[in-house]
Amino acid sequence: MPYQYRQTLPHTPLDIIGDVHGEFAAFQSLLHHLGYHDDGRHPQGRRLVFVGDLCDRGPDSPAMLAWFKQAHERGFAQMVLGNHELNLLANDPKDGAGWFFDSRADKDAANYTPWQRQAADQKTALTSWLAEQPLLLERPDLRIVHAAWLPQHIEHLEAAQGEGLVEQYRRFDAELDYRIRTAPWYADYCYEQEHYAPLAHNPHQAPPPMPATAQYDFERSRLNPIRALTSGVERLADAPFFAGGRWRGTTRCPWWDDYHAHTPVIIGHYWRSWQPHPAALPAERGLLPPQPDSWHGARHNVFCVDFSIGASWRARKHPQQYQPEQFRLAALRWPERELVFNNGEHVPTR
Repeated sequence: MPYQYRQTLPHTPLDIIGDVHGEFAAFQSLLHHLGYHDDGRHPQGRRLVFVGDLCDRGPDSPAMLAWFKQAHERGFAQMVLGNHELNLLANDPKDGAGWFFDSRADKDAANYTPWQRQAADQKTALTSWLAEQPLLLERPDLRIVHAAWLPQHIEHLEAAQGEGLVEQYRRFDAELDYRIRTAPWYADYCYEQEHYAPLAHNPHQAPPPMPATAQYDFERSRLNPIRALTSGVERLADAPFFAGGRWRGTTRCPWWDDYHAHTPVIIGHYWRSWQPHPAALPAERGLLPPQPDSWHGARHNVFCVDFSIGASWRARKHPQQYQPEQFRLAALRWPERELVFNNGEHVPTR
């Protein structure tokens, strides 16, 4: 069956779960508070929907993905792919993926262990199955995407129907690579990567200015439509900042300010904080409304349900600086528009 990047949600009440990031224990607690059986079945016929990023950084990504696969096969759950699943499919080792990529295991151990590693003989089957999952889920009253609902990028995917997801991703990246290599700033980018990039991973000291690297990241966020939907588009930052393991010259754009459609959109990805804290990630300060229960966007019909459970490792490694209560896993109940957290708290949105 050809790959279907756009799939349909069932016409049942839904529980839409934010980025889990391998925090399997928190997910099991949330499942209980939502009233589901251990296998993902709900006595009233509700269905689970995940906004992506089930894996990376947390203690047990293999268990989380295995649980979802079984629930999905039984018809109890659906997901859209997040940027962290795309990294697995693209064979692109990133921060927090040492549970899967041997090349990252030593780098990631300091922050993220103890963790469960993916069995080597199961990796191919896992990525083959993930490559069948959609980028978009929708029905007339609701749209779900990991990071950004961007009609102009979705149009590019329409033209690629029948082509496998990984093949699409690589083709878009090849086109992007050609445009970047022929850009007038590309030689400066190569120089910065050779001389400054190794310094960019020190959180305590910024490297020398890297404007061509910022331009590279800016173009890369916009020219591959699959990456744009799963990572969002970026703009050039006013000043470098440290996030995601390196100093960055681009920052995320609030695309929802230009979203004027009437259909609500539920997203993850953006590290919302239930209890705003001075140690919040600099990349996200000011991006979302300060009220964590608020909808946002031009029509106030976009909601980010990622409440930063993927940063729980910070509280485990640095308990003097972070409190576990800062990092939560949430579900948005639809059509009730109520939040349920892994600690059992229920909060209406506004």
